[in-house]
Amino acid sequence: MKTSCMMIQFGRSAALAAMLVAVALLVVAPAAAAQEIAGHPDKLKYPELSYQPPKPGDYRHTLKCGAAAFMAENREVPTFEMTVYLRAGSIYEPVEKAGVADMAGYVMRNGGVEGMSAGELDERLAYLAGEISVRIDGTQGRASLFCLSKDIDEGLELLKKVLRTPAFDQAVLDRYRADLLSEMKQRNAETADIESREWMFLMYGDHPCTIPYRTTEQSVTSITRDDLVAFHRKYFFPKNFIFAVSGDFKTKDILAKLNAMLAGWPDQQLSLPPISDQVPDPKPGVYMIKKEDVNQSRVRVGHIGVKRDNPDEFALIVMNDILGGGGFTSRIVRRVRSDEGLAYNAGSAFERPVLFPGTFRAWFQTKHATAAFGTRLIVDEILRIRAEKCEAGIVEDSKAGFISNVVNPFSSKNRMVNTFADDEYTGRPKDYWQNYTKNMQAVTPDGVLAAAQKYLNPDKLVYLVVGDPAAVEQGSDKHGEKYSDFGAVTILPLRAWLRVLFLRKRAISLADCLDEGFSICLTTSTKSSPNDRVKYTSTISGLNGLAAALSASAESRGACSMRIGSLRRVAVSL
Repeated sequence: MKTSCMMIQFGRSAALAAMLVAVALLVVAPAAAAQEIAGHPDKLKYPELSYQPPKPGDYRHTLKCGAAAFMAENREVPTFEMTVYLRAGSIYEPVEKAGVADMAGYVMRNGGVEGMSAGELDERLAYLAGEISVRIDGTQGRASLFCLSKDIDEGLELLKKVLRTPAFDQAVLDRYRADLLSEMKQRNAETADIESREWMFLMYGDHPCTIPYRTTEQSVTSITRDDLVAFHRKYFFPKNFIFAVSGDFKTKDILAKLNAMLAGWPDQQLSLPPISDQVPDPKPGVYMIKKEDVNQSRVRVGHIGVKRDNPDEFALIVMNDILGGGGFTSRIVRRVRSDEGLAYNAGSAFERPVLFPGTFRAWFQTKHATAAFGTRLIVDEILRIRAEKCEAGIVEDSKAGFISNVVNPFSSKNRMVNTFADDEYTGRPKDYWQNYTKNMQAVTPDGVLAAAQKYLNPDKLVYLVVGDPAAVEQGSDKHGEKYSDFGAVTILPLRAWLRVLFLRKRAISLADCLDEGFSICLTTSTKSSPNDRVKYTSTISGLNGLAAALSASAESRGACSMRIGSLRRVAVSL
């Protein structure tokens, strides 16, 4: 007992001594550290970042079937992660079957597999603490597996069943179809959804990239189980796969397992429809989408931009960062949010897809009365960055931010292999990340100015406003701006979604669609050029108006097109 008390007393003494030492260090430390603390954040000095990204070739392997696999061992945690990339997407689907890509991905995963119902598959994955997902978006398909490293064999077997022998259960297809139709009824509920959707139609019209936005009751209802089976047969085969694998394993073991997984799986050639990278400029002007039951307007300003492989990529990135992409330090955010207090969210982006040009867009959301004023602020900043050379310090700060973030795509083994797999999928140069810092450092204020003058086009700006047109046009007593200052104003109704018409002959009655409240626009092919998408389009109300328009366009009866709503095109044979 005495010994125990002595031990306790010794423990307490040691703890007290440690506390006294810590307190002494805290007292002394400020005096020593005060000499090293910068007087202002601008005077903080950091060691130069010296980081060289890993090379994809060090992790790339070729499977027996010819598919690429990027692998990185990671013994820190006993897990296994794999993503399978495949060339597929809604951009390749026929518009009359719009929605089939998304539906195929969902039912593949949730409709059961050979020898297992959907419930049995879910139950087994839950027992393994594993997860399998399949998703097919606009330009890419992905399937992923997560499991513990001790369950790699079973996890791969389950993923193989999902990828190769999905059951496409009809009941699951029917339930998902019903869910989609129910969601479609809410497409006009959120202004954010309306804004992004209508922006795509304004920018791209009937380009294949808008197919995901063209799903309708008719297209979704027309999709059958046979369509899903045909989709799966077309896209899911070994040579169309790229693998990204990380976790607790030995590379040679996983290579053997993947080769075994793909053995006996027939290969084929993938034939895809061409995707045009020539996108005509939409007609500049103001387009207001009537949404009268909201108290704020959402505004986008922009035009057609560039593809990812643009030679001025790095100067363009820095320019947009300074203009509106850099958060609170960017000009648009400072003017619209910080200085004027008009919006919580504002900014700009230069989207750069791989297959077709993206868009430049600036945005904000504000009260109806200040929408035009906020738009003027954005246009002023666009004009300013084209006219004035940015200060060297601002350019250097922007560059430093991007250079410091070059580590992010490689911050974990899983992110690294997925970065490499996605780069292989999109055809990015193999030395892209190796040269990233050098290319970013080469950006100068002159280069930023040149990029702004070349890629920002004020004379091509399209203005999209989602809100109450009457309240927007009334404006504010404090600000005299009107949207008519920016160009011709076109007010468009909310797009009706649950009906789509494919008119084949003039004998087909239009009464149903007119009763539903569709606005129908006629564009004659001989009068309108691809670069003037809206100029010769006139809104038609009622069957009499349609008949008069058709008579007036007798010289072009060989071919014309119709649009339902604002920009939905429907072929017409006269």
